[in-house]
Amino acid sequence: MKIALLIQYDGSAYHGWQIQKDPETVQGHIERALHKVLGQKIGLIGSGRTDSGVHALGQVAHFEIDECGIPERNLWMALNRELPADIRLIASTTASDDFHSRFAANRREYLYQIATRPNVLHRHTQWHVRYPLDMDKLQALSKVILGEHDFSSFCYAGTETENMVCTLSSASWVISESGTLHFKVSADRFLHHMVRMLVGSMIEVARGKWSIDHFSDLLNTPHRQSHTITAPANGLALIQVSYPDGLQPTWDKGEDDLV
Repeated sequence: MKIALLIQYDGSAYHGWQIQKDPETVQGHIERALHKVLGQKIGLIGSGRTDSGVHALGQVAHFEIDECGIPERNLWMALNRELPADIRLIASTTASDDFHSRFAANRREYLYQIATRPNVLHRHTQWHVRYPLDMDKLQALSKVILGEHDFSSFCYAGTETENMVCTLSSASWVISESGTLHFKVSADRFLHHMVRMLVGSMIEVARGKWSIDHFSDLLNTPHRQSHTITAPANGLALIQVSYPDGLQPTWDKGEDDLV
């Protein structure tokens, strides 16, 4: 059977999602917890590999097991007892045989937060930008990136992915009463460092270092070696991962309530 997990984590202390030989990772902690609770080594597959320092409110992962000794919908509670406080499972459920947390996903949504004033309490979840920013330019750029594009200019040059085409279904900038900027973006897929490179490059325009035309040229003339700016990891969080009808896991509560 396949079991799906809905996961939140503060990525500040971890070298990303994906398990590695030595550094602490989110996947590594959950796999060790599964071993303790279920008594066998289990390989966990996540919907995406968040980078070192990146957070998640709605990461989805799955694993396969012949038989689970704990009711699937209660498994998350047992696992939480074996996990550190900065990694929390918030739901677990049986998934369809055709479900795959990574390859079946058809929409992912990210949030990037920027502080316009320093706040020590938010240092792990927001990028403090000390320059004045033009919100009109940011809103204009959020419209420029919508739709299907080759995002080679906004991808880590060392990535092995050959297909650089992604379709962005939504993108918007909002400023809160406290002055925090929230950039939300959703797409069918994202490339390595893509959201961070988009944000970093948009901020260059908003602070007056680049023109909108320069940003548009990077998008319309894609090149892996383009000079783009990468925003820090700490401001980024994976908010939600969605799947087609029939494959979407059914959590105990609505997913919007959980994340």
